[in-house]
Amino acid sequence: MDRIITYMDIANLDIPNKEIVAEEILSLPKSDWYWIKFHGAWMCSLYNARPDVGWFEQYSFNPNLPEESAAKIALKDYIFPYIGGVGNVTVIKTMPGDMLNDHVDSSPEEIGTMQHKFRWVVKGKKTNTLYFYNDKMEKVYYEPNTDAYVINGSHPHGMENNGEEVKLTVCIGSPWTPNETYFSNINNLNYTSIPFPTEIKDEWSDPRFKNNNKIGLGLTEFKEETR
Repeated sequence: MDRIITYMDIANLDIPNKEIVAEEILSLPKSDWYWIKFHGAWMCSLYNARPDVGWFEQYSFNPNLPEESAAKIALKDYIFPYIGGVGNVTVIKTMPGDMLNDHVDSSPEEIGTMQHKFRWVVKGKKTNTLYFYNDKMEKVYYEPNTDAYVINGSHPHGMENNGEEVKLTVCIGSPWTPNETYFSNINNLNYTSIPFPTEIKDEWSDPRFKNNNKIGLGLTEFKEETR
C-alpha cells in the first residue's frame, strides 16, 4: 500500500515532553554537533543504529543524554513502537534566518519513489518553513498541524527558518524501513501528494552516493566546537 505521499500529519501519535526533549538536545556538548555541508545545517545524533557512521556505539543512545532522558523515553516508548522498529536518529538544528539546502533524502535512483521519512519538530516554527518543489518548479509549503509528520525523502525539498528561535527537527532514518506495524498506523491518515519536478538537479543528491555511499568524504566540515 505504498502510496506516493509528499507529506502527512501524524495525527494519531501524541509524543510527550517535547520542550524537555528540546532542552536536552540544546544541552548536548558542542563536540556532539557537526556541520553537514550538503544540508547546510548542524546535526547531532541521539541514537546510532548504523555500523558505518561512528557517532558512538551501534544500537545505543547518545551517552551525553541524561540517564532518565525524555528523549530516550519519547523514542523507546512512542516513536520506535509506532514505526515498528529502530532507525538512526539525528537532529537538524537550524538557526533563525538560516536555510536548509534544497535536497533529497534518498539515493538518486530512488527519486520519484516513496521514501518514508519520520520527522518530529521539538522546537521552532513549523508553518511556512518546509517546502517541496512541484512540477512547475514552484515551492509548495507544508503547513503541518502536528509536531510529528512523515515526508517523502525522495521529493526535492528545503526549509527556511523564518522564525525567531532555533528550529530542532528529530529525524528517523536508515536502517529503518516501512513495515506492517508502521503501515497499519498510518493507513487512515490524510496526506498530500504533489507532482515531482520535471527537472532533477544534480546538487539535490548527496555526493556520498557517488562514493559508494561512504560517510564523510569532506562533507562533514567541522564540529561546532571548532567553528
